[in-house]
Amino acid sequence: MTRTIRIAAAQVGAINLTDTREATLARLVRLLENAASQGAQVVLFPECTFTTFFPRHFIADEAELEAFFEHGDITTAENTRAIFGKAKELGVDVVIGFAEATEGGEHYNTCVYYHAKSGSLLSKYRKVHLPGDYEPFPDPDATNQLEKRYFKPGDLGFEAFRVPDLADKTEERGEPIFGMMICNDRRWAEAWRVLGLQGVEVVFCGYNTTGFAPHLWGTSTKQDPQEAADNAVFHHKLVMQAHSYTNACFSISAARSGWDDGKHHLIAGSTIVGPDGKIIAESKTEEDEVILADCDLERCRAGKTRTFDFGRHRRVEHYERMLKQAGVTEPPHLSSPPAKETSNGETNGYVNGVTNGAHDVPLRSVSGLAFNKTYKILLCNPNATEFMTNACLEMVKPTLPPDVSVYGFTAPKPAPSAIEGNFDNIMSGAAAARAIVPIADQYDAFLVACYSDHALIRMLREETDKPVIGIMEASLFAARTLGSRFGIVATSDRSVYMAQDAVRHYGMESFCAGVRSCKLGVLELESKPEKEVLGIMCEVGKKLVEDGADTLTLGCAGMTNMKKAVEAAVGEDVQVIDGVVAGVHHLAGLCRMGTRTAKRGLYKSSKEGRKQRGQDWY
Repeated sequence: MTRTIRIAAAQVGAINLTDTREATLARLVRLLENAASQGAQVVLFPECTFTTFFPRHFIADEAELEAFFEHGDITTAENTRAIFGKAKELGVDVVIGFAEATEGGEHYNTCVYYHAKSGSLLSKYRKVHLPGDYEPFPDPDATNQLEKRYFKPGDLGFEAFRVPDLADKTEERGEPIFGMMICNDRRWAEAWRVLGLQGVEVVFCGYNTTGFAPHLWGTSTKQDPQEAADNAVFHHKLVMQAHSYTNACFSISAARSGWDDGKHHLIAGSTIVGPDGKIIAESKTEEDEVILADCDLERCRAGKTRTFDFGRHRRVEHYERMLKQAGVTEPPHLSSPPAKETSNGETNGYVNGVTNGAHDVPLRSVSGLAFNKTYKILLCNPNATEFMTNACLEMVKPTLPPDVSVYGFTAPKPAPSAIEGNFDNIMSGAAAARAIVPIADQYDAFLVACYSDHALIRMLREETDKPVIGIMEASLFAARTLGSRFGIVATSDRSVYMAQDAVRHYGMESFCAGVRSCKLGVLELESKPEKEVLGIMCEVGKKLVEDGADTLTLGCAGMTNMKKAVEAAVGEDVQVIDGVVAGVHHLAGLCRMGTRTAKRGLYKSSKEGRKQRGQDWY
């Protein structure tokens, strides 16, 4: 078996503001051909490869700024397609960075992995750690770094991925595992460790790093520029070598280097580093240059199975601060007053600078252990419309703590596409339960994503001892906690009656200010123009507030992505509750409490009785 891959880094020298796109693209193609002629299977290009490094400039004109960004499909766009076409022709995979403009008008510092054989993008990464400032420095001679002005922080995380067709595969090893980061990300150990925890074997990192930027670094403007550049190269190599070693992986780095416009210096230092932290190959110039090396991925095994065997050696219970805290919180000064002892000799609180306001006595506090278990919640959409499942997952994603993962389930047909009556309720419950119960032991809790007292809730409570709740019940619990009267924004007239019955069943009728219909079918939430749907929902929300509601719940899983619009319409004094988010966090709390569904009464399973009758429904 061979798992050796020949990988190249294509360093790109100076690119000036006046250089044409065509000229720069031709240089990139020549570098790719050079690497391919030496047998490279994968070639890494730098960050923001296709233009000069524009974030050093303050650009006020919107049209001028947009010209630096790539729009649409980068593999087919006029300014970029030549490099991908040549990669496919040569059969060489490419990792390349660019300034991305999305269809929604957002801007990211991005890189992609292009798989030549399939002609497709296997993975995309958006830079997370944006350096520098939003505003330029007052000093006209300063080197600016305005990425925070021109880009949003990346939203795709650090996801490792496997790549086919590069090396022999075994059942034990599988395809090579690659990961990507961009420039400043390489300085953050967290980025490497997230990839390392996915078993990454090769990390690709393109960069533009200035050689002299004392304002940016917070150092003296009088330092020697050559010494500053040497330090920048040293720090670059330091992080590439150290983190390759501590994650037992290869790393490939490609620089945009040289003197842009004759005055803006970018360091070189493109490297290929082995899993032992030693440099295998590095660039010798600041010009266009290709370096390459044969990377035997089996060399990663020693580190991953011994010194950096994360599963055996990491102690996550002591890393809690890394997840909870972004900035620095220093220990209290030694001059702080000592903690006072209680009558039983215990310390009454910790000396942490927090007092109760009335007396200068530190307040006692406790913190839990770091997460040592991930709770898996199955979000069960009992209808067969997948867009609702996806909308629910997107809504809850930003609210999830690291120890909770939510998985989306959409009921298979013959489940109905929408649930708008009791017949739909029962049919969807049967279809969903048959699919869920056989896999129920894989999850810690279940959220039924239908805004009703859905049959599937009781079915799952009977058939599993894991916590189960529906989004309606969860939203009403939250509404009662946060306000005195709730209103429900329902879809259709029929759903008003169903919601009213469910409110009575839950014993909350006296707290309900009303249920109002949007006079929409469930699927019309997606099929009708968004502006029209939001207008109707906002008007219904305002009428419920007039009826006396101080909290509103959204009466359909398909409304989950419309919460912000309703909030804006009713004002900040009214709380708008999404049942999906409320349900996930309600279940997460029950899981952490170690609770289960009681089996002595109503939710005792009838499984044994069915067995005796010879009836097995799934």
